[in-house]
Amino acid sequence: MTAIDTSARLAIDGGTPIRTRPFAPNCHIGGRERELLLDALESCNWSGFRAGAGANVRDLCATPSSIARDLHDVRYLGGRYVRLLESMFAARTRTTFAIGCNSATSGLVMAFGAIGLEPGDEVLVPCMSFHATATAILAFQAVPVFVEVDPHSFCIDPRDGALKITPRTRAIVAVHLGGIPADMRAIVELARRHDLKVIEDCAQSLGARIDGVEVGAIGDAGVYSLTETKSITCGEGGVVVTNDPRIAIKSRLIRNHGEGAADESWGDDELANVVGMNFRLTELQAAVAVAQFEQLDERNEVRNENANALIEGLRPFPQFVPQQLAANAERACYMPKFRYVSGASMPSRDELVRILAAEGIPLVAGYPRLLHENPIFTRRIAYGTRGAPFNDSAVRYGTGTCPRSEALNRELLWFPLVNPPNTTDDMRDVVRAIEKVFS
Repeated sequence: MTAIDTSARLAIDGGTPIRTRPFAPNCHIGGRERELLLDALESCNWSGFRAGAGANVRDLCATPSSIARDLHDVRYLGGRYVRLLESMFAARTRTTFAIGCNSATSGLVMAFGAIGLEPGDEVLVPCMSFHATATAILAFQAVPVFVEVDPHSFCIDPRDGALKITPRTRAIVAVHLGGIPADMRAIVELARRHDLKVIEDCAQSLGARIDGVEVGAIGDAGVYSLTETKSITCGEGGVVVTNDPRIAIKSRLIRNHGEGAADESWGDDELANVVGMNFRLTELQAAVAVAQFEQLDERNEVRNENANALIEGLRPFPQFVPQQLAANAERACYMPKFRYVSGASMPSRDELVRILAAEGIPLVAGYPRLLHENPIFTRRIAYGTRGAPFNDSAVRYGTGTCPRSEALNRELLWFPLVNPPNTTDDMRDVVRAIEKVFS
């Protein structure tokens, strides 16, 4: 009896899958993680923070990160590894201050509080991002106003943002989605015209540059993520960078029970938003993050090489349209994102995801919903059940309010496979699977 060749048949129809070996996960050890973690562990100084400043807290919180690194017994600013990590971020981004925290979500809360948001203020936010980009604004009873994204970069569209500015607008958030920088020239110019603060959400873009400047160092503050899926990680963590001492002071106060460090001599502006949290990064986390940071360029190089292999491999398939990088920008790829523009007789986007999953290629079909479609906004029910902080806001939410981005999201495909130790050989399996589907 002749054996039946199943190699050409789709795996979802009973054929042989292209790949049976799983792709390597994002989180992996590639340098001094064990060494530095053990050093922090054996120090028995696992946090390094104290809530009391024990000094002039204004001066202490205004200390540049390059100086704070070498100070002794300054436990309001954290332990040895926390301050070392901060100094590395500040040096990399050429900013004066870096403030470590326990997540990028916490970092966003710190940054929004530090720029002085008031209840009822409005902040322009791209509608396509992780939900913390918007929900962090709610921490200070401010209101997100969602903006369409550019169909090429998938980042905030400054032209739509300009149409949504009102007398209440106080800031604009640029999310560098997937490691592709937003149009910061246009965003900064828009902010200058309207006296707005600029917060950069760099959770997916550590190491990306615009005109040779690191993202995060262009606006008033930049926020990075160290969570497990990111380019470098310590499990959970984040960092805020800024050149503005006022933002640095208030960020450090919000991070570490700042209301306890204040006294009666403080003015109202100094006290505003210093309802201090515990957003502190531990020494154990910081030690791992330092070791990972030492590998950042190498890790980004692998991600970019793998992304380029996918882009080139899929070039013969015009239905796959990659996220576009501006000529003045450098990518630090987190996760390649493509539009999938299906035609007649082609599988739908969601069908394609199921077909490729059977071939051993796990892709993600965009966002389950965009930010403005989240019930917390559509039902205007964040704090309590009486509409706070949306009571006095005329901002509209819900499907149909950002139609261009909604259409884009229905086409969006993510390729969460480019992280090291995956290689271009692994990317060839992705391309082979797609060739099999469309042959």
